Formats: sequence, structure tokens, C-alpha cells
Amino acid sequence: MKSVAVVGANLAGGRAVESLRQAGFDGRITLIGEEPWRPYERPPLSKEVLWDPANVPDNFFLHDEAWYAANRIEMRLGTRAEALDLAASAVRLTGGDLVQADRILLTTGGSARKLNMEGADAANVHYLRTRDDATRMATDLRDGARIVIIGMGVIGAEVAASAVKLGCRVTAIEPLAAPMIRALGPQFGQWLGEEHRQRGVDTRFGRGVNAMKVLDGRVTQVELDDGSLVDCDAVVVGVGIVPEISLARDAGIVTNNGIIVDRRCRTSNENVFAAGDVAEQESFFGGHIRQETYQNAADQAQAAALAVLGQGVDYCKPVWYWSDQFDLNIQFCGHIPVQAEVTLRGDMASNQFTAFFQSGEMIEGILTVNRAPDMGIGKRLIERRANAQAAQLADADVSLREILKQAG
Repeated sequence: MKSVAVVGANLAGGRAVESLRQAGFDGRITLIGEEPWRPYERPPLSKEVLWDPANVPDNFFLHDEAWYAANRIEMRLGTRAEALDLAASAVRLTGGDLVQADRILLTTGGSARKLNMEGADAANVHYLRTRDDATRMATDLRDGARIVIIGMGVIGAEVAASAVKLGCRVTAIEPLAAPMIRALGPQFGQWLGEEHRQRGVDTRFGRGVNAMKVLDGRVTQVELDDGSLVDCDAVVVGVGIVPEISLARDAGIVTNNGIIVDRRCRTSNENVFAAGDVAEQESFFGGHIRQETYQNAADQAQAAALAVLGQGVDYCKPVWYWSDQFDLNIQFCGHIPVQAEVTLRGDMASNQFTAFFQSGEMIEGILTVNRAPDMGIGKRLIERRANAQAAQLADADVSLREILKQAG
């Protein structure tokens, strides 16, 4: 094998080309990206980039330009991959250029899901997925601005916290009963909703959006499904992403809610691999899942790079993510089983606690709030499918390391 093309110059794509070189691959590597930027970190988009867009953190980019030159990574940025020509072993770019590649790794991620209503594309309606999105949004998050946030998943909740930090008057609209409820479950979703309320967010849970009122090309009011109107200077929409599966689908590769891959990160075509937000993979707990997390994008991309080189790979990890909101560091690993038994270690009132979600005695999910050291061991408990008694988990005098040791 002499050449590899990586489509998607994001975190996953950046980690993939890095791993190819670290593993000793000396052939041609082409990194193709629709954005003009070299690979960067997405977590700061909802925080530091909004707070001060003129001063992006030093570690925002994965590497400086010199690193890509030194490692002979051919960068094709600001250009779109239009099609996979599998018969010719190539990627066709906008304009007709062909990038030849013996193997192709798709790290195409996704695009922000848009609202399907009049006004959804107004100048002051923002969707957060890229650096340019964050820079545009920051211009509207000024002190005293009235900001409506539609959708309180991770992105919506983080932007709400950033907007409050910047002095905005924030109204959050979420059709479910609490923020991040799918990720945290009802008990801890309600806890997080109360934290937002206490910090000044006007929360409207259990409410949907009927319409947006537009004047001179800008949304001035959002109409809720109970008929109430919320005045606004800008709207932020966070209702998930649409995975970018079209390249694979149009080439005849099997897709569903993502590009379906096996535990070697290989698609239904033996020379095409996929990783990151776009990959629908085997779930640690059975079935299939598409993970939209920083850690999966980094880890799966590294595994996929090794698989591209023919090395033995068996990638299947539980979900792990974190979210920083206000003074809260929230981390979660695993999943919340149906009819989960919940055990708490620490005090929710102090915002320093760890929650365990069990099926029988098996620990299947762990949530930490401002207790990051617990997550270091907690992830290993999940990966080992450890069993523990609820009384042990609740007792702060019983170390989690001891419980891990008992699990073998």
C-alpha cells in the first residue's frame, strides 16, 4: 500500500493522519477538508471561542502548519470531496480533481441539524458546528442581548452557560422535561436544569417552537407551542447533527444512521474505513450506536489508522464524554440501563458527587460532577463490567480503587 486519503480535516481526521505516521507508514497521505482550517479542537467552540474569539487558545489546533509539512501530509483544505470513485481507487474533489488512494478513511463527521421553519436561516439564527459558526455567534452574544436557545442538549446547555457568562439574558426552550435528559436521565437532568435556573437562565422545559417572527431579515420573536412569545436579539439552535454519509451511500457502501463499520473500523468496502461522529459502530452494551463525543473521535480514528495499515484492531469502547457549564465539570461514561438502580456518592447540594447506574449489581453507567478523579477509575469499572454492592458504592470510606481491585 502506497497511499491513504483521509476525508474530513477535523479532530478524527487529524488524529488519523498523526497515527498513520506514528505507526511508521511512509507513503502518501492526503487530508481533505471542506473548512479552510487545519484540524482543530471542537470543545472550545462553545466556550473559549465565544468568550474571546480574537484570542483562540494556543492548543485550539492539533498541530501547527510546520508539523504537517514535516510529516509530509498533503493538505487539501477548503475543498469538498464530491464522490468516491472506488473503481479508480480515488476521491473526486470539487472541480474534478482526483486524489488517488489505495485506502480511504472517512472522518466526515456531520453538519448541524437545521430547523424546518420560516426564519431558520435568518442572519441572527446560529448553529454551532465549526470555527466560523462560533465566530459569527460571538458577535451576537453581547452584554444585555436577549438570546433564545432552542434545544438543551450538550451544545445548547454549554452555549447557555457561555451566554450567561457574557452577560446575556438567556431563555432556553427544550421540548423534553430537562436539559441533557437523554444523556443524564431524569433525576440528574432536573438537577442540571435547576442549576441553569439558579444562574439566571429562563428555562422553558416541555415546550416546543411553533414559529419565528422575522423583521428585516432577523428573528425578533420566537413563538412557543403554548402561544407565548419570547423577544430576542438572536437565536441559537442546538438540535443535533446530521451525519455526513452521502459519500459512502452514493458509492454503494452500507449506511444507516451513519456509515456502518465493524470493530476494525472497516465499512462494507474492504478498502474504505470510517471513524468519528459519522461511524455507526458496535455498542459496548449490544446493538449499534453512533457516538458524537470528542474521545470517540480521537480514539476510533487512531484505531482506524492502524486498521488501514493492516494491524489487528478490535475497537469497541463505552461512551465517555464531558461537559463544562458554569463551574460544573460533568463527566459520564457508559449508559443508563432501563430500570437502572441509582446510587449516589457525595452530596448533590454541593455539586460534588458521583452517581452509579446499575443493572443488578453490574455498573453500567457513571456520572461525576466536579469529581474528575472518580471518573478515572469509573471508566475502568465500566470497561471491566464490574459488579459492586450499592452500599459499597455509596460509602465514601470505601475507595473506588478497592472496588476495582475486587472486580479483578
